[in-house]
Amino acid sequence: MPSDKSDKKRKRSDHSDAPSKKAAGLLSLPPLAASVVEDQSALAPVIASTPGVLNQKALRWTPYLKPRDEAERSSTSTRNPGIVSSEILLQSSEHDKMDFVGREGLGDDTDSQVKHYVAVIDPERKTWQVVEARRVTLRGAVRSAVEDEEEVSEEEEMNTMRAQRTNLTNTFGTKQSRKAVQSMAENAQLSNAPAGTVPEAGAALIGSLPADVASGRAKESNVQAEVQAAKPVPTPDLTAVHPLDIYKLSDLVPGGSITLEQLTGVNEWKKQVESGKEVVTGSRYVSSRVEAVVKSGDKQLLQVLRFIHLLLEFSRSLKSMGKGSAGAAPGSKKLPPREDLRKALSSTTNSKDAEPSAEELLPDSVIEAVRRRFVPSGGFLSKFDLTLLHTTICALTLHIGPKPAADKMGGNGPNELATDPSDLRDDLRLDSPTIQQYFRELGCIINKPLQSDHARFNIKGKAEANARKIVRLRVPPSFPKVSRGGRA
Repeated sequence: MPSDKSDKKRKRSDHSDAPSKKAAGLLSLPPLAASVVEDQSALAPVIASTPGVLNQKALRWTPYLKPRDEAERSSTSTRNPGIVSSEILLQSSEHDKMDFVGREGLGDDTDSQVKHYVAVIDPERKTWQVVEARRVTLRGAVRSAVEDEEEVSEEEEMNTMRAQRTNLTNTFGTKQSRKAVQSMAENAQLSNAPAGTVPEAGAALIGSLPADVASGRAKESNVQAEVQAAKPVPTPDLTAVHPLDIYKLSDLVPGGSITLEQLTGVNEWKKQVESGKEVVTGSRYVSSRVEAVVKSGDKQLLQVLRFIHLLLEFSRSLKSMGKGSAGAAPGSKKLPPREDLRKALSSTTNSKDAEPSAEELLPDSVIEAVRRRFVPSGGFLSKFDLTLLHTTICALTLHIGPKPAADKMGGNGPNELATDPSDLRDDLRLDSPTIQQYFRELGCIINKPLQSDHARFNIKGKAEANARKIVRLRVPPSFPKVSRGGRA
C-alpha cells in the first residue's frame, strides 16, 4: 500500500526574506545627519585585525610614533595629516607567555592604500559622525624562556649534602678520597640512568677535578708548596714569622693599597657610626663588625672590611648558568651586565631601592682589578674560580680580630689570628663543613672556644660554647697532610 507521508509533509516556511535582528535594529533608526570629523591628530582611532591570534581585550597597549619617510607620505589633501606624516606601533608584554606587536601596513600593501573610517552613531541626537582611523595588524610571539632557565636558585644547584661533599673532595681531597669519588661516579653512570644523561656526581667530578699533585721522591716541603699552588686558595708565605704575614693584604687585595684607597662608602660608614646611627648592610659579617672597626680608628682596617663587603656582594651578584651552557663546566657562574655589577659592588646598604649616586659608584680600576683576579675567563667563573673567591674572603676575615677596638692586635693573641666563621658561612650560603674546610685549606686549625675566648667572642654559657667553633691561624700554618697514595 503506498505511503501517504509525501502528502503529509510540512511545507517549508521561507524565512529568507525576514531581516535579522541586527539588521532590524539598524533599520529601525530614524534618518541620521552624517558628518565627517576633521581630525588632524596622530593619535587617531585604531582598527586592529588579529590573524591567527586570539585578541586579548584585557591587555593594555603602549603606542609608539615615528615619522614616515617622504616617499611614503600621501599628497592627498583629504587625508588626516597626523596619519599621513607618522606611523604607529602598538606593543604589549602583559601576557604571561606572549609578546604582542601591532604594525601598520607598508607602502606596497594594498590595505595601506585604502582609507579606513570609524563611525559613531548617536540615536538621541540623530547624528552619524565619521572619523578617519588607522589600520593595524596584531601579531603575537611566544616569549623566550632562556632567562627562566638561567635563573636557577642556589638550592636547586646544590640540592643535596652529598653533592657539596663531593665537590669539596674533588677540590681539596687526597688521592685516595678522589679515587673513591671517581668509583662512585662510574657506578652511577653504569646505573639505569637514561641514555645521554650525566649523573650529579659525574658532573661534579668532570667539572672540578684538580690537577694532579707532584709525587715521587720530592721533598715534603716542595710537595706541599706544589699542592698549595694547585689548590684554589691564596698563596701563603711559608717563611712568615707572624700570622699576619702568612696572607698579606698586598697579596689578597688586587692592586693592594691603591685599590683600598679608591673604595667608596668608607667615609659614609664612618659618619653613620659617629652620629650614632646603625649601619645596616646585606652582610651579617660586615654589619656586626663595622661599628667596632670604626671605633678602633684604623683606617686601613675599615677599608679591608669594605673590600670584604665588596667581594661578598660580588659573590651574591653572580648568576647560575643553565645546563649545557657553551664553554662552561657544571657549577660555573656568569657575571651580570657591567653596569649592574658596578651598582651591586658600589652599594653599601641593604636597601634594594636606593641606587648609589654617581659619586658613590666605584671607579673602573677597582672593577677591572676584581675581574682580572677572579674572572680570568672573562665572562664567567668556573668552580675553581668561585672557590678561590670564597677562600680569599676567608683569608681577609683573619685580619679583623674579634675586638678591633681593644688593642693593636684587635683582641687576638700575640701568636695567632682567630675568628668565628658562622656569620661568613651565612653570607656565603654555605654549610658548616664547607666553610670549615676552606679555613683548613688556609692552614687554620678549628676547635671549640677556650675559656679565654668567651669574653672576646661574647660567648655566654656552656651551651653556646659547645655550639660554636673558633678558627685559628698560627705559625707555622697547619695544612692538611699530603697523601702519598695507597697501594696499587
